[in-house]
Amino acid sequence: MKRFNIEEFIWLLILILLTSYIGYLMLSGNIYNYLSVKTAKNLYIALVILPMFIIVQLMKVFSFNSREDTSFKFIPIILTLSIGVLLLLRNSFYNEENNIASFNNIFAKDAIEINHDTHHILEELESSGEEYLGKYIIFTGFVYKYEGERFILAREEMNCCAADSYIIGISSLSKDKFKEGQWIKVLGKIAYDGEYYLDVDEYLNINEPINIYF
Repeated sequence: MKRFNIEEFIWLLILILLTSYIGYLMLSGNIYNYLSVKTAKNLYIALVILPMFIIVQLMKVFSFNSREDTSFKFIPIILTLSIGVLLLLRNSFYNEENNIASFNNIFAKDAIEINHDTHHILEELESSGEEYLGKYIIFTGFVYKYEGERFILAREEMNCCAADSYIIGISSLSKDKFKEGQWIKVLGKIAYDGEYYLDVDEYLNINEPINIYF
């Protein structure tokens, strides 16, 4: 006689939590803290397959119980997935609440923002920087290191995952001094004096963003 199978139900719960976890990572952009944009696209396959597993597993919930109750063995997995989802939600809320300030400079609305889709600009500044000379740029990054009066405003870029990340950035000049590792969002104009650099007009102190990699 078939009846409610607690072990199969726990497997169902694990699949639901895993699907929710991956789905939230993808939709919120948190996945880019671990995988590059190209690699992360493969997870869309998992988001198609996992719901199918959930449907199959749902039909197993009412089945014959095994003689040995092993449901307690799943507790560490469930706790880990649950804590992971809660931490992601907490971190997302914290960062969104603390990075809402905007620039006062009237040029900010027409500035080019360097982000996940446009970070190729950092490489183009070295090869064809004249295209951006005099243009306003918005860039969120961390102070990597000082080189004389200027500092490197940087981000980390991934080829595949966080393990193979490397530093990319732009030489920047500001009247204010910053600590190495400090995260700031700057508005500045591209200038040239033998090399192209970002002349900072205005900046905002921010928390480390959700997506720290390009």
